[in-house]
Amino acid sequence: METKNQRGSVTAELVLTLPVVVLVIAIAIAAMSVQLTKLQLIEAALQVARAVSRGESSELVDKLVADSGENISFEILEKDDTVCITLSAEVLIPGLDVAALDLNETQCVRALGQ
Repeated sequence: METKNQRGSVTAELVLTLPVVVLVIAIAIAAMSVQLTKLQLIEAALQVARAVSRGESSELVDKLVADSGENISFEILEKDDTVCITLSAEVLIPGLDVAALDLNETQCVRALGQ
């Protein structure tokens, strides 16, 4: 008879802990999604900075920014022999409709051809 009672307690423990496990997995997936977006911003900012430093057309720069994702804004800062690009994106956290993170990434390269 003890085995039936133990099975029932294991089932009860599983029912209590399963939502917590699912929540932890969901948070981990959301964190990985945000990190992936950050890495994409880094790469895109570097590509845009290189294009601007080479003196590429504004159409190409706009295309690079548009290809990097939705709702991304950018700012160009040129000082001395350096071109800096700041890309900004608002990332929604999956499962939370209200919360959003503002991600900003700045990449600088030496200006070429000037």
